Amino acid sequence: MQSTQPVPVTKGRRRFYYGWVIVIVVGMAGFTQSAESYPVLSIFMKPITGEFGWSRTVFTGSTLVGTLIGGGLAVAIGPSLDRFGARWTMTAGFAIMGATLALMALMSTLWQFYTLQVIGRAVTMGVLALATSVVIPKWFITKRGRAAAIAGLGQRVGNTVTPLYVQFFVSIGSWRIAAVVAGVMMWVVSMLPAALFMRRQPEDMGMLPDGADPSQASKAGEETKSYSNASQGEVSLTVKEVLREPSFYLLMVAFSLAFVAAPALNLHMIPYMTDQGIDPGIAAIAVAILSACAGAGSLVSGFLAERFTTRRVMVGIFVLMGAGYFGLLAVHVAWQGIVWAMYYGFSIGGMFILQQVIFADYYGRESLGAIRGVVWPVQLVFNASGPFIASVAFDTLGSYTFIFNVFASLLLVSSLLIFLSRPPSLARQLS
Repeated sequence: MQSTQPVPVTKGRRRFYYGWVIVIVVGMAGFTQSAESYPVLSIFMKPITGEFGWSRTVFTGSTLVGTLIGGGLAVAIGPSLDRFGARWTMTAGFAIMGATLALMALMSTLWQFYTLQVIGRAVTMGVLALATSVVIPKWFITKRGRAAAIAGLGQRVGNTVTPLYVQFFVSIGSWRIAAVVAGVMMWVVSMLPAALFMRRQPEDMGMLPDGADPSQASKAGEETKSYSNASQGEVSLTVKEVLREPSFYLLMVAFSLAFVAAPALNLHMIPYMTDQGIDPGIAAIAVAILSACAGAGSLVSGFLAERFTTRRVMVGIFVLMGAGYFGLLAVHVAWQGIVWAMYYGFSIGGMFILQQVIFADYYGRESLGAIRGVVWPVQLVFNASGPFIASVAFDTLGSYTFIFNVFASLLLVSSLLIFLSRPPSLARQLS
C-alpha cells in the first residue's frame, strides 16, 4: 500500500522531474490500449461476423454489455486512484486485457466471444481508461495541457499502428493471429512499464507539480509566478462540492453526448467505407491517417488550451467534429476517404485529452479520481449506446445516413453546452 503522507519537498538544485516519466508510461499504456478501441474492433468486425454468421448488432452487443459493466467498476475504482494511485490497478488491468485478446484465438462459440469481449471491454473502459485519465493532471498544473497532449500521443500512435498490423495479420493469416499479437504487445509494452515506473503523485517523491522548486520563488520568472499562484490557490473541491456546481452537469452532459457519437464512428467507419466499395486495406490506412492527424491535433489543442482556455478550445473541437459527420456522408471513393480522415483526425485530436484537463482545471487534483468516477459511468452508458444504436440503425435502414446526421447534431449541442459552462469562481480567478 502506498503511503498517503507526503515526503518533504527537496529544495536546492533543480532535478529531473519524474512527471515526464509518468507521461511516457501513460503514453505506452495508450498505445496498446488501442487494441480494444473501436477503430481496431472495426477491423475484427467483418471477419468474425463473416466466419460465424453473426450480425453487426450481435457483435457490438458485447461492447455494449462490457462498457456498461465498466461503468460500475469505475465508481469503485475512482476513489481508490486518489488514495493509492494507478500503479497496480494499471498492471492488473493490462494483464487481464492481454489475456482476453490472446484467448480470442481459441474461441468457437458466441458465449466465449461475449465472455472475453465483455471482460476486456469492462477492464478497458471501467479501469484503464479512468486510471490513465487522472494520472497526468495529478502531476501537472501549469503544464497540464501539454503533458496530457504528449501522453495522448501514445494512444494516437497506437490507433495509427495497431489497425495496420492487425489488418496485416488478418490479411496474411487470420484474425486469430492478430488477436494474439495484440495481447502479447499489451503485456510487454504496457503492463511491465506500469508495474515498474508508475507512481501516485509528485508529493510522494518529494516533488511539486510541474517540477516546480519553491526555493527559486525569489527569481520572479513568469513560470514560477504561474505555479505560485496555482499552488497557493489551486482549486480543490470535494465530490459533494462539485455536485453543487452547474458547470459539472453541463460538462457531463456535453461529453456524454459526444461519447454517443465519437465511439460509434470509430467502430463503424471501416464498415461504412467498405460498404461504399473502398478496399479494406485503404480503409485501414484511412484509419491510421486519422489517428496520426489526431496526434497532431491533440498537441495543438494542448498548447491552445494553455493559451486560450480549455473551454474555448473544446467549443471549436465539437463544432469541427460535427461537421465531420456530414463530410463522411459525401465519401464514396478512396481519395475522399483519405482527405476526410485527415480533417476529422485533426478535429477530434484534442477531445479526449482536454476532457482530462478541463475537469482538473475546474475542480482540482485532490479528488479528481472520485469526481471522474462519478462522471465516467454516465459517459460509458452513452459510449456503449452509440455504436450499438448505429448497428441497429444500419441493420434496420440499410444505411448510416440517418444516424450520422443525428450524431452530427448531438456534437453541435455539446459545443453549446461547453460554451455555457463556467468554472467555479476560484478557477475563474486563476485562469
